[in-house]
Amino acid sequence: MLIKLSLDEAKSVAVQFLIRQHIPQEHAAMVADHLIYATLSGHHFAGFSRLLPLAEMLKTRGTGGTIKILRETDKSAAMDGAGVNGYVTSVMAMDKAITLAKKSGVGIVSVSNSWFSGMLRYYVERAAEADLVGMHAANTSARVAPHGGIDRLLGTNPMAFSFPADGGPLVIDFSTASMMWGDVIYHQQLSKDLPQGRAVDADGYPTVNPLAALAGAILPWGGPRGSAVAVLIQALGILGGSDPIIHETGRWGYFFMALDPELLMPLDQFKQRIASMRHTIETSRPVPGGPAVRVPGSSSQQHLKEGRARGWIEVDEEIYKKLLQRQKVRTFLARVAAILWC
Repeated sequence: MLIKLSLDEAKSVAVQFLIRQHIPQEHAAMVADHLIYATLSGHHFAGFSRLLPLAEMLKTRGTGGTIKILRETDKSAAMDGAGVNGYVTSVMAMDKAITLAKKSGVGIVSVSNSWFSGMLRYYVERAAEADLVGMHAANTSARVAPHGGIDRLLGTNPMAFSFPADGGPLVIDFSTASMMWGDVIYHQQLSKDLPQGRAVDADGYPTVNPLAALAGAILPWGGPRGSAVAVLIQALGILGGSDPIIHETGRWGYFFMALDPELLMPLDQFKQRIASMRHTIETSRPVPGGPAVRVPGSSSQQHLKEGRARGWIEVDEEIYKKLLQRQKVRTFLARVAAILWC
């Protein structure tokens, strides 16, 4: 069963939950905004359901230190994430790339020593809204087997691109895994089987059991091609400062780029041509009996538009209850501690 929360209520619940995990309020608000965006876009596994696994990760990772720039030029910056989660460092890095691109035409930013950043489209969309082309790649903890293997060596390794366009940006975001790690956890939270062909257990045998998949490995998307793109993103992550193979508490690597289209053609012309391409694709003939053709990311964009207009999101009731219960337990323990110390 789903329950409705206004956007203000949702943000308040998320921020208060995160503050109780000792995340600074400013960072908690940044994470909450991302989770609400993910839920609005229709990706519930990347939304409020992430709060519970995030709390578990914070127990081992901690909330981090002071984010700083290690080196900088007029076109680039290397950022030390200081162990802060990627929801925060990625916003800062993309905004830094945008600032650099506005001055020099190109902005390239890396982030090392960070982890878990959610939906990549959230960050590159910021570039498109600033009339820039955006690109972002992130390697992640090793949870995916390379094509033909069963060992967890690659991350889910997503990549995203954005392009400013008349009528709204074109945003393309995809994972190189057949299923996101968070989606496996979401299925486990709801006691649902995984789709066939997405994961293997610890011994390499196909499984639809989320717990067995969490102990085993997710399979790559697209067979050898998806696996090849995953290796490519792994390399970009190394350029961003990650470990070659990222084990559970290892450092992820993020790569960001913002590019001013004016370097190559007038902005208005570029935006019109991107819009024309999108229109041509979406008005092309579908397969017989099939739905209308859509460009990648259009469904998420439509969900976002509709969700912001209605002003509320839906959250799974079981997950919402667990969030509230976790907060009640923490409040009770805090009161007991206060009494004992009196």
